[in-house]
Amino acid sequence: MQQQEIKHIVILAADGVMSSQITGVMDFFMICNRYWQVRNGGAEYNLFNVTVVSASGKNLQCSSNIILPAQDATSVATPDAVFITGGVSYDQTTLADYYHKLSPLMPLLIKWHKQQLPICAFCSSTFVLAELGLLDGKQATSVWWLANLFQQLYPAIELRLDQLVVNDENIYTAGATTSYLSLCLALVSLLTDQQIATQIAKIMLVEPNRASQLSYMSLQTFEQHSDTLVNQIQKWMSHNIASPISLDTIAEKFAITKRTLNRRFKRALNDTPVSYLQRMRVEAAKRLLESSDLAIEQIVYEVGYEDVSSFRKLFMEIAELSPKAYRDKFHSGFGINIGDYQRSSAH
Repeated sequence: MQQQEIKHIVILAADGVMSSQITGVMDFFMICNRYWQVRNGGAEYNLFNVTVVSASGKNLQCSSNIILPAQDATSVATPDAVFITGGVSYDQTTLADYYHKLSPLMPLLIKWHKQQLPICAFCSSTFVLAELGLLDGKQATSVWWLANLFQQLYPAIELRLDQLVVNDENIYTAGATTSYLSLCLALVSLLTDQQIATQIAKIMLVEPNRASQLSYMSLQTFEQHSDTLVNQIQKWMSHNIASPISLDTIAEKFAITKRTLNRRFKRALNDTPVSYLQRMRVEAAKRLLESSDLAIEQIVYEVGYEDVSSFRKLFMEIAELSPKAYRDKFHSGFGINIGDYQRSSAH
């Protein structure tokens, strides 16, 4: 048996990193190594060697207070692929804080990018590549609940939330936290062969065709804006979700022209009032599909629609699943009424 060349993977990180962004990737490639060894009759060599490099050159203090060993960048040879990690980030301030901590490693990352090495990022670490300008003019994906902020900060990037992993030239980006599994799988296919990647997908229960994160998306309650009028309209929409609401209705209710209404929604939420209301109704339908056994026709009525067919079409456009498929995927199976729990927790 001819020994395959070992592929060296470097993970770049800084203090405050989510430990799973390191340990999850390391475990994935450890399992690849064990599978390879067993398949080849107890081979003693690995397919992958993973090295963790810290911006400080010292061991990493993770966000969960776990200490992980790491190396200084000066001792690392040119790898075959690079992973960028992220911290616990939920707004522009926390994203900037982690970027600042990681910044000593940026010259090395840019150097490797120029050498056309595969560069991988997922969840909030996609913002690192975007901030460096490495994604300008490219397609990329990112964590869905920071999508509006991503689009506002980096309009030169085509954000593809309909894809879980996006490859554009030598850069690979993936969606929210556990999308690293699909990202690692793509890298295994790139660096070894599709047969190994397929078998690893089966061993780790990673769906190789899991192509989108749209069905997992919720209306973005994390987004922040300073427009108090838009905030009032959002709350009013939420409280009147089952009632007929049109652009004229909103404009009359809040004494504002339709043109100004559209402009302020676009500036605050990067959306129109009508589109936002549609997404809000789909979100309300999702909650009912998850937590109740109401007929789909009744749910459609509860969220302010009368035409079941048109709502099904809207639901599929936004969630990429039919209402029935969504219920099959996400309905609570633990005897807990999620809607009741959320209502009781609000008091």
